[in-house]
Amino acid sequence: MSRARTWWPIVCCLVAAVALLYAVVLPGGYLTWLWVAMILWLVAAVGWLTSPAGRSWPVRLILPAVSVVTMVVACSGVAGRVLFAWHRPGLAQLSASPLGASHGLYRFSAVWSHGGCVTYVTEDSGMSPFAGLVRCSPGVRPSPRLGDTARDAVFEPLGDDWYAFSVPRSGSPVWGFNPFAVGATTEA
Repeated sequence: MSRARTWWPIVCCLVAAVALLYAVVLPGGYLTWLWVAMILWLVAAVGWLTSPAGRSWPVRLILPAVSVVTMVVACSGVAGRVLFAWHRPGLAQLSASPLGASHGLYRFSAVWSHGGCVTYVTEDSGMSPFAGLVRCSPGVRPSPRLGDTARDAVFEPLGDDWYAFSVPRSGSPVWGFNPFAVGATTEA
Protein backbone atom coordinates (compact mmCIF):
# COMPACT_ATOMS: atom_id res chain seq x y z
CA MET A 1 0.00 0.00 0.00
CA SER A 2 1.43 3.36 -1.06
CA ARG A 3 2.00 6.02 1.60
CA ALA A 4 0.60 8.63 -0.82
CA ARG A 5 -2.71 6.75 -0.94
CA THR A 6 -2.84 6.84 2.86
CA TRP A 7 -2.05 10.53 3.31
CA TRP A 8 -3.74 12.30 0.39
CA PRO A 9 -7.10 12.76 2.19
CA ILE A 10 -5.25 14.40 5.09
CA VAL A 11 -3.36 16.74 2.77
CA CYS A 12 -6.60 17.59 0.97
CA CYS A 13 -8.28 18.29 4.32
CA LEU A 14 -5.40 20.54 5.47
CA VAL A 15 -5.57 22.56 2.24
CA ALA A 16 -9.36 22.82 2.70
CA ALA A 17 -8.81 24.06 6.27
CA VAL A 18 -6.43 26.79 5.10
CA ALA A 19 -8.85 27.80 2.33
CA LEU A 20 -11.75 28.05 4.80
CA LEU A 21 -9.76 30.12 7.29
CA TYR A 22 -8.71 32.45 4.46
CA ALA A 23 -12.35 32.67 3.37
CA VAL A 24 -13.35 34.15 6.76
CA VAL A 25 -10.55 36.69 7.37
CA LEU A 26 -12.91 39.57 6.55
CA PRO A 27 -16.47 40.30 7.61
CA GLY A 28 -18.63 38.84 4.86
CA GLY A 29 -15.88 36.41 3.85
CA TYR A 30 -14.71 35.36 0.39
CA LEU A 31 -17.27 33.26 -1.47
CA THR A 32 -14.80 31.81 -3.99
CA TRP A 33 -12.46 30.51 -1.27
CA LEU A 34 -15.41 29.16 0.67
CA TRP A 35 -16.43 27.08 -2.36
CA VAL A 36 -12.83 25.88 -2.84
CA ALA A 37 -12.74 24.75 0.79
CA MET A 38 -16.08 22.94 0.55
CA ILE A 39 -15.08 21.10 -2.67
CA LEU A 40 -11.75 20.04 -1.16
CA TRP A 41 -13.50 18.77 1.97
CA LEU A 42 -15.92 16.81 -0.16
CA VAL A 43 -13.01 15.19 -2.04
CA ALA A 44 -11.25 14.41 1.24
CA ALA A 45 -14.43 12.92 2.71
CA VAL A 46 -14.95 10.69 -0.32
CA GLY A 47 -11.34 9.51 -0.02
CA TRP A 48 -11.79 9.01 3.70
CA LEU A 49 -14.96 6.95 3.27
CA THR A 50 -14.14 4.87 0.19
CA SER A 51 -10.41 4.29 0.05
CA PRO A 52 -9.02 1.16 1.73
CA ALA A 53 -5.93 3.25 2.47
CA GLY A 54 -8.25 5.81 4.07
CA ARG A 55 -9.17 3.29 6.74
CA SER A 56 -5.81 3.61 8.50
CA TRP A 57 -5.83 5.13 11.96
CA PRO A 58 -4.12 8.46 11.03
CA VAL A 59 -6.71 9.24 8.39
CA ARG A 60 -9.59 8.10 10.60
CA LEU A 61 -8.51 10.32 13.50
CA ILE A 62 -6.72 13.30 11.96
CA LEU A 63 -9.16 14.18 9.19
CA PRO A 64 -12.25 14.58 11.43
CA ALA A 65 -10.24 16.37 14.13
CA VAL A 66 -8.82 18.91 11.65
CA SER A 67 -12.30 19.41 10.17
CA VAL A 68 -14.00 20.04 13.51
CA VAL A 69 -11.28 22.36 14.86
CA THR A 70 -11.25 24.37 11.63
CA MET A 71 -15.03 24.76 11.62
CA VAL A 72 -15.03 25.90 15.26
CA VAL A 73 -12.31 28.49 14.57
CA ALA A 74 -14.02 29.65 11.34
CA CYS A 75 -17.45 29.98 12.98
CA SER A 76 -16.07 31.85 15.99
CA GLY A 77 -14.44 34.61 13.93
CA VAL A 78 -11.16 34.33 15.83
CA ALA A 79 -9.10 34.11 12.62
CA GLY A 80 -10.48 37.39 11.30
CA ARG A 81 -10.01 39.29 14.56
CA VAL A 82 -6.42 38.08 15.05
CA LEU A 83 -5.35 38.79 11.46
CA PHE A 84 -6.96 42.25 11.49
CA ALA A 85 -4.58 43.37 14.24
CA TRP A 86 -1.59 42.42 12.07
CA HIS A 87 -2.96 44.19 8.98
CA ARG A 88 -4.27 47.35 10.66
CA PRO A 89 -1.28 49.64 9.84
CA GLY A 90 -1.32 48.74 6.14
CA LEU A 91 -5.09 49.08 5.86
CA ALA A 92 -4.91 52.68 7.03
CA GLN A 93 -2.84 53.51 3.94
CA LEU A 94 -5.57 52.28 1.55
CA SER A 95 -7.85 55.28 2.12
CA ALA A 96 -6.23 56.99 -0.88
CA SER A 97 -7.39 54.17 -3.25
CA PRO A 98 -11.06 54.88 -3.99
CA LEU A 99 -11.49 52.27 -6.76
CA GLY A 100 -10.84 49.17 -4.68
CA ALA A 101 -7.63 47.94 -3.21
CA SER A 102 -5.89 45.12 -1.45
CA HIS A 103 -3.49 44.67 1.41
CA GLY A 104 -2.06 41.36 2.55
CA LEU A 105 -4.92 38.88 2.85
CA TYR A 106 -7.58 41.55 2.31
CA ARG A 107 -9.28 42.31 -1.02
CA PHE A 108 -11.74 45.18 -1.31
CA SER A 109 -14.10 46.01 -4.15
CA ALA A 110 -14.27 49.67 -3.09
CA VAL A 111 -12.74 52.08 -0.62
CA TRP A 112 -14.42 55.43 -0.05
CA SER A 113 -14.47 58.30 2.42
CA HIS A 114 -17.69 59.89 3.69
CA GLY A 115 -18.70 61.76 6.83
CA GLY A 116 -15.36 61.39 8.58
CA CYS A 117 -15.11 57.63 7.94
CA VAL A 118 -13.27 55.52 5.37
CA THR A 119 -15.21 52.42 4.30
CA TYR A 120 -13.51 49.28 2.92
CA VAL A 121 -16.04 46.97 1.19
CA THR A 122 -15.22 43.25 1.03
CA GLU A 123 -14.65 41.85 -2.46
CA ASP A 124 -16.39 38.55 -3.32
CA SER A 125 -18.50 38.58 -0.15
CA GLY A 126 -20.44 35.38 0.37
CA MET A 127 -21.90 35.62 3.85
CA SER A 128 -23.29 39.14 3.68
CA PRO A 129 -24.58 41.22 0.79
CA PHE A 130 -22.45 44.12 2.03
CA ALA A 131 -19.59 43.87 4.55
CA GLY A 132 -16.12 45.12 5.36
CA LEU A 133 -14.24 47.52 7.61
CA VAL A 134 -14.69 51.17 8.57
CA ARG A 135 -12.13 53.56 10.04
CA CYS A 136 -13.53 56.79 11.46
CA SER A 137 -11.95 60.01 12.66
CA PRO A 138 -11.71 60.26 16.46
CA GLY A 139 -15.13 60.93 17.97
CA VAL A 140 -17.07 60.01 14.79
CA ARG A 141 -19.32 56.95 14.71
CA PRO A 142 -20.19 55.23 11.42
CA SER A 143 -23.69 55.60 10.03
CA PRO A 144 -25.82 52.43 9.98
CA ARG A 145 -26.77 53.25 6.37
CA LEU A 146 -23.74 52.35 4.26
CA GLY A 147 -24.07 52.35 0.51
CA ASP A 148 -27.28 51.37 -1.26
CA THR A 149 -28.48 48.65 1.12
CA ALA A 150 -31.99 47.65 2.08
CA ARG A 151 -31.08 47.16 5.75
CA ASP A 152 -28.86 48.81 8.33
CA ALA A 153 -25.33 47.62 8.90
CA VAL A 154 -24.28 45.95 12.16
CA PHE A 155 -20.99 47.26 13.57
CA GLU A 156 -18.45 45.71 15.90
CA PRO A 157 -15.82 48.06 17.39
CA LEU A 158 -12.25 46.89 16.82
CA GLY A 159 -10.50 49.65 18.78
CA ASP A 160 -8.64 52.77 17.63
CA ASP A 161 -11.71 54.03 15.70
CA TRP A 162 -11.92 50.87 13.54
CA TYR A 163 -15.15 48.89 13.06
CA ALA A 164 -16.08 45.67 11.30
CA PHE A 165 -19.47 45.87 9.62
CA SER A 166 -21.95 43.62 7.92
CA VAL A 167 -25.43 43.98 6.50
CA PRO A 168 -26.55 40.56 7.68
CA ARG A 169 -28.63 37.97 5.89
CA SER A 170 -30.84 36.39 8.59
CA GLY A 171 -28.95 37.35 11.75
CA SER A 172 -25.38 36.48 10.76
CA PRO A 173 -22.60 37.58 13.09
CA VAL A 174 -20.19 40.25 11.80
CA TRP A 175 -17.17 37.91 12.02
CA GLY A 176 -17.00 34.22 11.32
CA PHE A 177 -18.68 31.63 9.17
CA ASN A 178 -22.41 30.98 9.25
CA PRO A 179 -23.09 28.12 6.82
CA PHE A 180 -26.77 29.07 6.67
CA ALA A 181 -26.06 32.60 5.42
CA VAL A 182 -23.89 31.83 2.40
CA GLY A 183 -24.80 33.06 -1.05
CA ALA A 184 -23.54 35.04 -3.99
CA THR A 185 -23.90 38.80 -3.91
CA THR A 186 -24.74 40.96 -6.87
CA GLU A 187 -22.30 43.64 -7.94
CA ALA A 188 -23.70 47.07 -8.77
